Amino acid sequence: VSFGTISSEITKGSIGVVEFLLGSGLAGMLYSILCGQPMAFLAPTGLTLAFISGLFRFCTIRELPFFPVYSWVGIWTSAFMTLLGLSGSSKLIRFCTTFTDEVFNGMLSVNFIYEAFSSLRRNFVNADPMNLSMPFVALSMALGTFLTTMNVIKFESSKFFNSKVRKVIKNFGPVSVIMLFTLLNLHPWAQKFNVPTLSVPDTFQLAGGRKFLVALKGIPVKLRMLCAFPALLLTCLFFMDQNISVRLVNNPDNKLKKGEAYNLDMVALGIITGVLSVLGLPWMCGATVQSMNHVRAMAETKLNDETNEMEITQVTETRLTGFVIHAMLASTILLLPLIKKIPIPVVSGVFLFLGRKLMTGNTFFKRVT
Repeated sequence: VSFGTISSEITKGSIGVVEFLLGSGLAGMLYSILCGQPMAFLAPTGLTLAFISGLFRFCTIRELPFFPVYSWVGIWTSAFMTLLGLSGSSKLIRFCTTFTDEVFNGMLSVNFIYEAFSSLRRNFVNADPMNLSMPFVALSMALGTFLTTMNVIKFESSKFFNSKVRKVIKNFGPVSVIMLFTLLNLHPWAQKFNVPTLSVPDTFQLAGGRKFLVALKGIPVKLRMLCAFPALLLTCLFFMDQNISVRLVNNPDNKLKKGEAYNLDMVALGIITGVLSVLGLPWMCGATVQSMNHVRAMAETKLNDETNEMEITQVTETRLTGFVIHAMLASTILLLPLIKKIPIPVVSGVFLFLGRKLMTGNTFFKRVT
């Protein structure tokens, strides 16, 4: 929902919440079936969103149809990713160090924060002269969402209640915060500020009422060939993001029993990218946070008496959880009338939280500051 909201603003409604919900669900289900490491999850990332934003701006400036260009860039990327997987290129990821991982996560963090502030800035730039309070209310709502979510996540390390209750509060806290601020915005007192909410249809339909299949012949053959050049950049982005995410899942500390399958994962991602591109749905790749949360959710842990920290003893490795989770994610398109009531500043607050969370434990940022 967060990515779809920001994307809808950036692409002027071409790719929005419905597309992200459907794309995330479809990609996750296919990946759980095709991949070699089912504990890893696919999801939209900040850098992918930045690439889509740049591609949309380019098409707007050059007066090119966005979706045919988008689809051909994705098709070329799909071909490159599949070739990289079949050629065994994923072995090159071993040359990436912890520094590489931290720089990459640092870029994701900065991108999250940038997109959040860009969204809040638009409220001030496009403010109604008769309603100048709205941008400040929106800013307060975003900061409130950010600070409340941060405190809810920290609750797990507090001394209140027992560990199970604290874990439940941490897991369901962020969603509860979104619901709380949404209900606050629905209060008659808050309605007078006209804080913008998500722009989604009441019933299922793609942005602008377009068809599922993109008109691939909508651009000349020469331009289709030229789409290979931006596809090279997107391939590099996916190669790094996907392999770094899967490498974190395959960390020996997670005690996984099944072997690594980096190249098979790359082929699976290539196939999925092709499917999403033809349908005009947003691209997905390896998601570090969701993947690690999946591993922790399926893990059994015990307290190490020497380090006084929880350690993983065993992980239940299965494809079923990934498939079911993403099927449920896709089914949320049935809740569009409720989703459209979520204020956009709340989504910006979630982006601020994600950006700040990725900074945690990142020694690269510590050295810079």
